[in-house]
Amino acid sequence: MTTATTRPRIAFYAPLKPPDHPIPSGDRTYGRLFLSVLKKAGYDPFLASSYISYQRRPSAELFAERRDGGIAERDRVLRALDGMSEAERPDMWFTYHPYCKAPDWLGPQIAEHLAIPYVTAEACRTSQNTLVDWADGRDAVAEALAKAEVNLCMNKTASDYLETILPDTGTIAPIFPFMDINAYEPAKAVPPYFDNGNPTIITIGMMRPGKKTECHLALAASLRTIVDTPWNLIVVGDGRDRQLVEEAFSFVPEDRIRFTGTLDAAAIAAAFEQSDLFAWAGIAEPIGLVYLEAQLFGLPVAAQRSMGVPNVMVDGETGLLTPEGDAEAYGAAIKRLLGDKQLRQEMGRNATRFVTEQRSMEPIIKLVKEALDPLLPGKARDRRP
Repeated sequence: MTTATTRPRIAFYAPLKPPDHPIPSGDRTYGRLFLSVLKKAGYDPFLASSYISYQRRPSAELFAERRDGGIAERDRVLRALDGMSEAERPDMWFTYHPYCKAPDWLGPQIAEHLAIPYVTAEACRTSQNTLVDWADGRDAVAEALAKAEVNLCMNKTASDYLETILPDTGTIAPIFPFMDINAYEPAKAVPPYFDNGNPTIITIGMMRPGKKTECHLALAASLRTIVDTPWNLIVVGDGRDRQLVEEAFSFVPEDRIRFTGTLDAAAIAAAFEQSDLFAWAGIAEPIGLVYLEAQLFGLPVAAQRSMGVPNVMVDGETGLLTPEGDAEAYGAAIKRLLGDKQLRQEMGRNATRFVTEQRSMEPIIKLVKEALDPLLPGKARDRRP
């Protein structure tokens, strides 16, 4: 039985992208953040599996392949857990970001076998393609979520969705997007990107097909409406659609734009420090960690009012939000920030304060403990057959 002096063991799993994946992304970052939160909350989390169930495109064949692979991995993990000592076995299973493109084929059955609580964080559904295309994955996720004792939700879109599929909406535990404000490296010393005196916009995002590329194209369309306004642009990111993105910004004079490719954390910090505002449309963005990062560095944000974006900034205080898909309105908001240095500085100060006081890890640790602690004392081990 778990004692007061033993840190409860939590098996952690992220079916979309494991925290040890070599390619950086917001999903990998949040996986690592949740591991850190669990550890700081007094638990002993460990990565139970790195199996990826994600499928990018609708395909019944690929779905069956990923499902069968997940079942095989589930059986492998079960054998490994059954071979552990009582002290090593988990007291809880925690799955981050299961959704119809990446169902959790491991957690529910393993938790049932071990008679331990099953918990999820940021379960959601995709808005891409049609409902029919992802019906099998959506059904699998709904079945898993119904078995969870707690479903942590970082935005209202996700909690609204869960309310439509869960038999017990009392398992929904609202939290909010967060970041580790102490994890960022000092800025790397780099030469200035520009020396023309214009205010500089920075945008950061992968250049991959889908909503990420759509965000780049949306920004390009908006900046085209204000091309005669003095500004510079730093574009951070890379991917399969890089040529398409570069072509979209081809109207910008060469001396006013820089494509940096992928940057490490210190180089991104340096780019933030050389910039005056952050612009990223945020089309269908569920969380938007990059907005928090930019605001931590004192940059006001220009974004579109889409899904989770309003959760990571305060319209009118830390930046400006405009209707999704309205290129002229988005361009006008950016132009307003470009033309008012005092407004940028005021919003930048508000942005840093907002992140440090309301979107740091400390409040999340408290919320997670409040949600998970009641599941553990004297229960997890006692329920085992």
